[in-house]
Amino acid sequence: MSGPRLKLALEYDSASRGRHVRDIVQELKRLYGVRGALIVAPDGFVIAAELPGTVEVDSLAALAATLGRELETSATRMGRPAFSTALFSADDGTMFLAASRIGYIVVLAEAQVSVQAIRGALADAVALIEAAWAPGEARAWAGGVRGGRSSLRSISVGGRFGAPHVGDL
Repeated sequence: MSGPRLKLALEYDSASRGRHVRDIVQELKRLYGVRGALIVAPDGFVIAAELPGTVEVDSLAALAATLGRELETSATRMGRPAFSTALFSADDGTMFLAASRIGYIVVLAEAQVSVQAIRGALADAVALIEAAWAPGEARAWAGGVRGGRSSLRSISVGGRFGAPHVGDL
């Protein structure tokens, strides 16, 4: 993977999980071309957010939770593996949605952002959340890779009538 990687220390004895998710959101927000980021529970509850003042946090959280749940149920209905990353693009920006153990990670970015860099950062964020919620498995998830191969799958939805595409990250 090329591009920036999220670099956060997981200190299980001294830092809270809440601090970890806030750090993840802040690091995602610092990436080139990113306008904002948030982590939302499957029920739409905002866990952590770093968004521009022009974005209605609760509305975006509700949209992300609805999209995430719909992608999960659709994948199951179609007999596909669970989704891990979705990409929604429009003329004025791009929204990335990643599934994690605690809910969904959302990144709002410029239209011309590096998709590969953001997907890589999201894979890192998911791995960090996994490590924080399952400390015994933290070493196996170092760098978001288990066994030397990414275990994440992605779904891209582009354009006004874009059809989902499922593939390896």
